[in-house]
Amino acid sequence: MVFYGLRLEYALEGSSNYIAWKDRMEVVLEDNGLKEFIDQEIQKPASTSAQELAEWKKCVAKTRWIILEGVQDHIVSSLHGKDTPFSMWKTLKYIYQNSSNQMKLMLKDKL
Repeated sequence: MVFYGLRLEYALEGSSNYIAWKDRMEVVLEDNGLKEFIDQEIQKPASTSAQELAEWKKCVAKTRWIILEGVQDHIVSSLHGKDTPFSMWKTLKYIYQNSSNQMKLMLKDKL
Protein backbone atom coordinates (compact mmCIF):
# COMPACT_ATOMS: atom_id res chain seq x y z
CA MET A 1 0.00 0.00 0.00
CA VAL A 2 1.16 3.55 -0.65
CA PHE A 3 0.73 6.51 1.71
CA TYR A 4 1.46 9.79 0.00
CA GLY A 5 4.57 8.46 -1.69
CA LEU A 6 5.53 6.09 1.15
CA ARG A 7 5.13 2.38 0.66
CA LEU A 8 4.23 0.31 3.71
CA GLU A 9 4.94 -3.36 3.10
CA TYR A 10 2.26 -4.85 5.29
CA ALA A 11 -0.97 -4.02 7.03
CA LEU A 12 -2.31 -4.79 10.47
CA GLU A 13 -3.41 -8.42 10.45
CA GLY A 14 -4.32 -8.70 14.12
CA SER A 15 -2.58 -9.11 17.43
CA SER A 16 0.30 -11.03 15.86
CA ASN A 17 1.78 -7.93 14.23
CA TYR A 18 0.15 -5.11 16.21
CA ILE A 19 3.28 -3.82 17.99
CA ALA A 20 5.39 -3.56 14.82
CA TRP A 21 2.45 -2.10 12.87
CA LYS A 22 1.78 0.48 15.59
CA ASP A 23 5.39 1.66 15.60
CA ARG A 24 5.44 1.98 11.81
CA MET A 25 2.09 3.78 11.66
CA GLU A 26 3.22 6.28 14.28
CA VAL A 27 6.26 7.07 12.14
CA VAL A 28 4.12 7.45 8.99
CA LEU A 29 1.70 9.77 10.80
CA GLU A 30 4.55 11.75 12.38
CA ASP A 31 6.17 12.16 8.96
CA ASN A 32 2.89 13.52 7.61
CA GLY A 33 2.45 15.90 10.56
CA LEU A 34 -0.63 14.03 11.79
CA LYS A 35 0.46 12.09 14.86
CA GLU A 36 -1.30 14.51 17.22
CA PHE A 37 -4.63 13.33 15.77
CA ILE A 38 -4.11 9.84 17.26
CA ASP A 39 -2.56 11.03 20.52
CA GLN A 40 -5.56 13.09 21.57
CA GLU A 41 -8.97 14.21 20.39
CA ILE A 42 -8.33 17.35 18.29
CA GLN A 43 -11.53 19.36 18.39
CA LYS A 44 -12.94 21.22 15.44
CA PRO A 45 -11.65 24.82 15.45
CA ALA A 46 -14.00 27.15 17.31
CA SER A 47 -13.08 30.13 15.17
CA THR A 48 -15.19 31.05 12.19
CA SER A 49 -12.24 30.93 9.81
CA ALA A 50 -13.19 28.81 6.83
CA GLN A 51 -9.51 28.16 6.13
CA GLU A 52 -8.84 26.74 9.62
CA LEU A 53 -11.91 24.53 9.41
CA ALA A 54 -10.95 23.28 5.96
CA GLU A 55 -7.41 22.48 7.15
CA TRP A 56 -8.75 20.59 10.19
CA LYS A 57 -11.14 18.57 8.00
CA LYS A 58 -8.32 17.76 5.59
CA CYS A 59 -6.05 16.55 8.41
CA VAL A 60 -8.79 14.41 9.95
CA ALA A 61 -9.65 12.85 6.59
CA LYS A 62 -5.99 12.21 5.74
CA THR A 63 -5.31 10.59 9.13
CA ARG A 64 -8.41 8.41 8.89
CA TRP A 65 -7.42 7.39 5.36
CA ILE A 66 -3.89 6.41 6.43
CA ILE A 67 -5.26 4.30 9.29
CA LEU A 68 -7.83 2.58 7.06
CA GLU A 69 -5.23 1.88 4.39
CA GLY A 70 -2.97 0.41 7.06
CA VAL A 71 -5.31 -2.35 8.18
CA GLN A 72 -6.54 -5.46 6.42
CA ASP A 73 -10.14 -5.61 5.27
CA HIS A 74 -11.39 -7.81 8.11
CA ILE A 75 -10.31 -5.14 10.62
CA VAL A 76 -12.07 -2.24 8.87
CA SER A 77 -15.42 -3.38 10.27
CA SER A 78 -14.08 -2.71 13.80
CA LEU A 79 -13.52 0.92 12.79
CA HIS A 80 -16.92 1.44 11.20
CA GLY A 81 -18.73 4.41 12.72
CA LYS A 82 -15.62 5.92 14.30
CA ASP A 83 -15.62 9.57 13.22
CA THR A 84 -12.23 10.65 14.46
CA PRO A 85 -8.72 9.26 14.05
CA PHE A 86 -8.34 9.26 17.84
CA SER A 87 -11.40 7.02 18.32
CA MET A 88 -10.16 4.70 15.55
CA TRP A 89 -6.70 4.45 17.13
CA LYS A 90 -8.17 3.93 20.60
CA THR A 91 -10.35 1.09 19.28
CA LEU A 92 -7.41 -0.67 17.62
CA LYS A 93 -5.33 -0.25 20.76
CA TYR A 94 -8.12 -1.70 22.92
CA ILE A 95 -8.64 -4.70 20.64
CA TYR A 96 -5.06 -5.62 19.81
CA GLN A 97 -2.73 -4.29 22.46
CA ASN A 98 -4.32 -6.32 25.25
CA SER A 99 -4.29 -9.53 23.25
CA SER A 100 -0.72 -8.83 22.14
CA ASN A 101 0.41 -8.63 25.77
CA GLN A 102 -1.46 -11.86 26.49
CA MET A 103 0.28 -13.50 23.54
CA LYS A 104 3.69 -12.43 24.88
CA LEU A 105 2.90 -14.09 28.22
CA MET A 106 1.74 -17.23 26.49
CA LEU A 107 4.94 -17.42 24.42
CA LYS A 108 7.07 -16.91 27.54
CA ASP A 109 5.23 -19.81 29.18
CA LYS A 110 5.94 -22.02 26.17
CA LEU A 111 9.65 -21.29 26.45
